[in-house]
Amino acid sequence: MMSKEAMNKLLALYLEGVATEEEERELLACLQQHPEWQQEARRQMAVHGQLSVLMQDDLSEERFVGGIMQAVEQEDADQFTEEVRQKIQRGQWLRRALAVAAVIAVSLVALVLLQPESATQSGEATMASVVRADGVEWAGSQIESGAVLGEGGTVKISKGLLEMDLAGQGRLIVEGPAHLEFPEDGKAVLHHGRVVMRATKQGIGYRMETPLGSVVDLGTEFGVSVEEDGVVETHVIDGSVEAFAKGDKGGVKLLKNDAMRFGQDGGEKIQADLGNFYTEMPPSHNGGAGYIHWSFDEGEGITAHSKGKLAKEAPGQGGMTLKVEDEGSLPQWSEGVSSSALSFDGKGAYGESSYRGIGGGKPRSVCFWVKVPKDLKISEGYGLVSWGIHNVEGKAWQIAVNPQPEQGPVGRLRLGLFGGQVVGSTDLRDGQWHHVAVVLYGGTRPDVGTHVLLYLDGKQEKVSRRALQEVLTDVDSPDHGLWVGRNMAYFGNGQGMTGHRFFRGSLDELYIFDYALSAEEVQALMKERQ
Repeated sequence: MMSKEAMNKLLALYLEGVATEEEERELLACLQQHPEWQQEARRQMAVHGQLSVLMQDDLSEERFVGGIMQAVEQEDADQFTEEVRQKIQRGQWLRRALAVAAVIAVSLVALVLLQPESATQSGEATMASVVRADGVEWAGSQIESGAVLGEGGTVKISKGLLEMDLAGQGRLIVEGPAHLEFPEDGKAVLHHGRVVMRATKQGIGYRMETPLGSVVDLGTEFGVSVEEDGVVETHVIDGSVEAFAKGDKGGVKLLKNDAMRFGQDGGEKIQADLGNFYTEMPPSHNGGAGYIHWSFDEGEGITAHSKGKLAKEAPGQGGMTLKVEDEGSLPQWSEGVSSSALSFDGKGAYGESSYRGIGGGKPRSVCFWVKVPKDLKISEGYGLVSWGIHNVEGKAWQIAVNPQPEQGPVGRLRLGLFGGQVVGSTDLRDGQWHHVAVVLYGGTRPDVGTHVLLYLDGKQEKVSRRALQEVLTDVDSPDHGLWVGRNMAYFGNGQGMTGHRFFRGSLDELYIFDYALSAEEVQALMKERQ
């Protein structure tokens, strides 16, 4: 049987990043066999986290070393802290901390060293802190960014995305509507909603409980969902977890791309669908980037003019020509949100711009007003705004009123890439004007299932269905520019998807930005024309 002293040595090796795979397995088995030692391990990990704060220059090194040494002196003088103290004195740890500074959360410094008068003032331990909120509507008490939650703290949101730090043990992305509780250190309870946890080394053993089971982190990134109908699922994005169905004493180890659904009668493995979760928050930006805007306020003629930086860079200043094919008629000028708008007959009316759209996986935001008739036919939903090419996975970018029941509820806002899509949950077929925003935030491999936010009337739209597909929009190959009112899968002259050719309804105030708008910016843009 392993002694506590041996556990401390293994933990020190693990935190230093020099433990072998066999030593890591021994440490994990030891902590599972001795739950009473897990709290001690978390405490030592917290000390390790204090030592890993950002040290950007010599002055910051001196400033933080004083706080670190004071914190270490307050800990029990066991073998682990003694070894750490010696490393500090030799100066070796500071050099290593600088090498890993990029992955150390600044919030850890604030929570552990620099905020003695925060929620831990009364001695209560910090369970989590709010890092950032995007488009959040609070269902419970509003929590400001930077606020900390102590033991028993709860978070309730009806919409939006929330990023939380788990006191150095990991990061959570919470998707509303959600209700999350933090009853004690190393454990959270998800009553409903969706979360993605990306654990740190300190977070090994963190438990996410649900009404029908729990998930224990083994050093990984995973998503957990508790739906309104009671269905509970966990999907492993990277690494591994141990999943326990309610009432089961033994757990099931799940690896990358594994998933499990929990039920009243236990758990069952299912096919993983990583597109069910947002894994990143939309990036912050300083604005001031490019955009193109068609107001459709001309009210007559066959040309809709554009303005903005992107318009000036486009051939012909990005103007849009009104066109017609097949048995249809030209788009009609009609009453818009504040002035005139364009109406499409669903038979052959569309508009084409010399602007070709945003390519690759670059960030973008597409915003406009749309009015969809109550009697819209399933064949009249495609082609609100589109560019790119069809028939090559990921290279299309088409916003539509979903006409494909196998891909999600009909009549809902849809973004399709050919091969993947994301579909909203609100039926647009009511004959009323609605403000729409589709936001892609960038990354190394931005995906329609995990990097796209839908907004309807200024609020983040609940997603009903996702399917993963990397965004690879092709703006160089097409022989046409951006289209409005036409399905990009219809090539004309009876070629392509002939059953879904043109959109029927009205469009107004179309904007395209070459960056990801925040929820506040989407709301401000909507209010300009209300």
